[in-house]
Amino acid sequence: MLDTAEYRDKLQEKVVVVTGAASGLGKALSEHLAEHGSKVFLVDISPSVEQVAEELNRQHPESAGWAVCDLCQVHLLQGLFDRAVERFGHIDIVVNNAGIANERSLFSQPDHRELEQIVHVNLLAPMEATRIAVRYFRETGRPGVVVNTASVGGLLPVSIMESYGTTKAGLIFFTRSCRGLAPQIRVNAVAPSFANTPLVAQNRLVSGYPFLSSVGLMGRTKVVRAMLRAMCDDTLAGDTLMVAMGRLPEKITFHDEVLARVASYIAGGAISKYTSVLGTLFARALDGALGLVRRRIPDKDE
Repeated sequence: MLDTAEYRDKLQEKVVVVTGAASGLGKALSEHLAEHGSKVFLVDISPSVEQVAEELNRQHPESAGWAVCDLCQVHLLQGLFDRAVERFGHIDIVVNNAGIANERSLFSQPDHRELEQIVHVNLLAPMEATRIAVRYFRETGRPGVVVNTASVGGLLPVSIMESYGTTKAGLIFFTRSCRGLAPQIRVNAVAPSFANTPLVAQNRLVSGYPFLSSVGLMGRTKVVRAMLRAMCDDTLAGDTLMVAMGRLPEKITFHDEVLARVASYIAGGAISKYTSVLGTLFARALDGALGLVRRRIPDKDE
């Protein structure tokens, strides 16, 4: 079992909604949450999510509920939240973990359907789930946490993974945009590198990387620990934790550096524009004043 004694008290009796919970990181996270006394509402497109929930309930009675849902159908998300509240009475944490990856480059796809699906699952669904969660936390007055599963693919553009990387980059940016919801509501993300999940291991584009054949895939436990930290560390809000093999999770700080540069750039432009406007106004005022003086001083010929 993963050693998360530092988070145990914060996880006890918490109600957590986890999407993509039938396999991979979502399943591993749900198991750890149940072991630490949380109530977990598992969501997945696969009917096997029912068996995962039943197994959790056998090991930890009354710890799990479940629902089958295709997250391409974003309008169904409110119903999932309602079912979770009906099952456990309330919600404390939402983990937007479900994700899919493209099997071929965007420019090899015959139409828009694969692109539309990946955008719906990887970006629109997490954004809508976060919107619903924020409204719920505000209406009930409960403190809440949202954790988004992003990817280093959202930080390092890869030419053959255009759609996947773009949605994950959008999710990281969205997470940062939610920083102002703290302290009542904290929204964070994790950005793992190549983890040992079906999404990675069974994707022919990713599995073909020479890097993976020599280094291998990162274990799920490392990512789960980062997800638990994103839930429980009160100092994190709007932050993304990078997770890579052989390294401790690291908070991304480039947002602040980029923000400072952009703010400086915009402010510099604004100051330049403001100075230009002031100069124009001053010149007009001066010209008007000189004109007034000229009108008051008679010409020598008068």
